[in-house]
Amino acid sequence: MTQSTIVRWSDPKVILVATNLVEDHPFMLHAIYQTALSRAKVLLVHVISPFYLSTEAVYGTPSVQSNLVVRNARAKLDELAAEFRWEGIECEPMILNGLPEEQIPLIVKSRIVDRIIVASRAASGVERLIGGSVAEALISGVEIPVCTIGRSMRPDLVCATQPERILLATSLQPESPMLVSFASRLAELHHSHLTLLHVLESAGMTWQERELARFKARQKLSGLIPKEARHRHRPVLLVAEGDTKTVIPDVAGSTTQDLVILGGSFPSLFSWMLGTSVVHRVIVEAKCPVITIKSPARSATERPFLRDGTDAGETLAHPIGCTEEAVSGR
Repeated sequence: MTQSTIVRWSDPKVILVATNLVEDHPFMLHAIYQTALSRAKVLLVHVISPFYLSTEAVYGTPSVQSNLVVRNARAKLDELAAEFRWEGIECEPMILNGLPEEQIPLIVKSRIVDRIIVASRAASGVERLIGGSVAEALISGVEIPVCTIGRSMRPDLVCATQPERILLATSLQPESPMLVSFASRLAELHHSHLTLLHVLESAGMTWQERELARFKARQKLSGLIPKEARHRHRPVLLVAEGDTKTVIPDVAGSTTQDLVILGGSFPSLFSWMLGTSVVHRVIVEAKCPVITIKSPARSATERPFLRDGTDAGETLAHPIGCTEEAVSGR
């Protein structure tokens, strides 16, 4: 992961907005405001399902069975694109044929997309198994930030110009330096309050063991903050105790954050179907957009925690002091 990638992700120049043409208006408004922050070009993409496709006998290539479906989709997509252009945002509407989870990653690579914005759906149980979710497929299938807009998002965020508070939940795994660099860069660009959250599973620990584990976690969190970072507000280091599957969704869903960032290994189909994964719960319960980044493939010789001053024997990037605070509302 290079610094140029972090810069590109935090200040995107090309954003893909995936639409099924039936999202509510707040979703499109948020997509407009988010792209306006970086003055990015928008690829407004709608994928027509294979259900509407037939195979031509002559060439054996897929074609849309009903021209009416295409015309209606094109008319709606052009209408949505006009909303972006009205705000001075360059927007290119695109209609693709196939499966969204297959076609969108191809566009991401061919057009060098920096971020995806997609709405989440609230399906659960058998419905999730049958219908799946485009958001979930993209989160686990692409290696760029995916911003998911859930149905619980606070109405005031629709017209927000900059995220005032950013929460990054990190498990202190090898991908943590990349995630913290990304969150730190975003906080710098928007002069945001940044909170780094780590959940300590302290079951079975003695009081002394818990205190030592909390101290080490705070050291690692502090060491992950880039030394060159220049934040307007000092980052908050929050070490909580409990079950990750409940603590992170609770913090993300109950505090007045404007943006939540998650990363790491993503869940199996079974946990997605049941709705028990951390990522799924955060997206469903968070009252703000959630950016997820899939962990990049790592070679066997790559060293973890490249920016962790504790493991590398370096001085801490920021003094620890009394930086552990509860995330408070505005």
